[in-house]
Amino acid sequence: MVKIQSTLNNFSVLDTIKQAISDFEASCEFKLILDKNGVLRPEIKACPKCSSKTLHNGYNFSSNKRLSRFGILPKNGKICCSNCNWSVSVPTKIFQDWISKFDDFIISTALSLRSKGMSNSKITQHISETSFINVSSEYIRKKVNASIDCLNKPIPQCAPSGVIIHDEQFVKIKGVDMKRITQLDANNPNVYYDNLHSDRLQETIEQACVKLKKRIRQARAAVMDGYTGAQQAFMSIFNTILIQFCLFHFAKNVKDAYKETIGYGKGRNILPLQHLIGFFSILNIFFDHEREIINFRELQNKVNEHILRINKNSHISLAKKQEWIENINKQYDKKALKLLSEIKTIRRRVNGIKLKLRTEEEAKMLFEIAKLENVFPKKVEKQLKRLEQNWQNFTHCMRDSTIPPTSNKVEQFYSLTLNWIDKRNLQSEEEFYTKQKFSLFRRYGLSFIKEGVALRFFETTFAMLLVFSIT
Repeated sequence: MVKIQSTLNNFSVLDTIKQAISDFEASCEFKLILDKNGVLRPEIKACPKCSSKTLHNGYNFSSNKRLSRFGILPKNGKICCSNCNWSVSVPTKIFQDWISKFDDFIISTALSLRSKGMSNSKITQHISETSFINVSSEYIRKKVNASIDCLNKPIPQCAPSGVIIHDEQFVKIKGVDMKRITQLDANNPNVYYDNLHSDRLQETIEQACVKLKKRIRQARAAVMDGYTGAQQAFMSIFNTILIQFCLFHFAKNVKDAYKETIGYGKGRNILPLQHLIGFFSILNIFFDHEREIINFRELQNKVNEHILRINKNSHISLAKKQEWIENINKQYDKKALKLLSEIKTIRRRVNGIKLKLRTEEEAKMLFEIAKLENVFPKKVEKQLKRLEQNWQNFTHCMRDSTIPPTSNKVEQFYSLTLNWIDKRNLQSEEEFYTKQKFSLFRRYGLSFIKEGVALRFFETTFAMLLVFSIT
């Protein structure tokens, strides 16, 4: 152990100082002594060459830039022989223990900030402003990359619920299309599978399901879109599994059918008001959209009143009447679109009106009413026929509350891990899996900061300031 003279002040930090510099002795040929003046010097009483008495020949201040930035300026003492030219001084690496604590503290902080999406330059700025430590962006980049490479992907943290949400995302790596296959637990944060593949064929998804089966005993249900390959893959690996079709994807398919058939304007996003009522009558089968239907019908009544007044006017030509009616319809189509946007905004608010899932009995009744009250385009009728033929697959969520009606949880997971720009501009698979590790650590509530790292670093730094302060 390091000898410390009894006349030295700051007795409360002596143990910390001993620990900070004692690790050096294991690889050193001589012991150290910290004298009452705060000088660290070798404890060598006789010259190893001529056995003459040694002398304390002053000291040099440590040249370590990290130490000096903290206001720590240790005095590295020198010992020389009184007879020959032999001499020895304390090397700077004696403070390697403190430097390693410094590195651990910086790396843990950087990892935590990177997991929140902060750039390397912002991390260096944060560290500089909060800890008065100056490091470069390149230093942060190298340390973070090296550290994340050493970390294993965290495994699921909760007991499986048996309900899986499955989806695929299309990403690009240097312009090459890749398929990201993902399987999450519907009722907790567990991520069971999230890997890149060159395709999403049934055989590929079956391989993912085989790995999934190793993580959970039995999958009771799986929520997914209408992709047949995924359905068959799950059913081949999990024989008795229930397949719940995502109601969000169904609604999107119905909307796309409307847009392709009767949509107009930019992106064909504007639907005629009368068809917008029909569209929401379909959505109303599963979720309570009465609010929209009532408002749209009120607008349609106003349109009908305008048309009636125009048709009664006998002083204008038939062509002019048709032109006015067409303009009125377009005006109210835009009003309906604006009204829909306002309702969406209200629902997105924290305390806004939330969509309520129907019971199966309500859904059956509303399905029949929608077919009676509306005339649907042929492509929309195909979607309704698919709904009728696969009614059980669309309504498992109404019979079991643990089965969600949509796969939106995966969509949210995607948006948190890769935004729409990142997923098209990945430079390598390694970049994807690095981002994945960060997202999983955050999802599971795991900390990148090692326990006690900050405390040990600041405790040692405080002790060294008391003993080796510049002032």
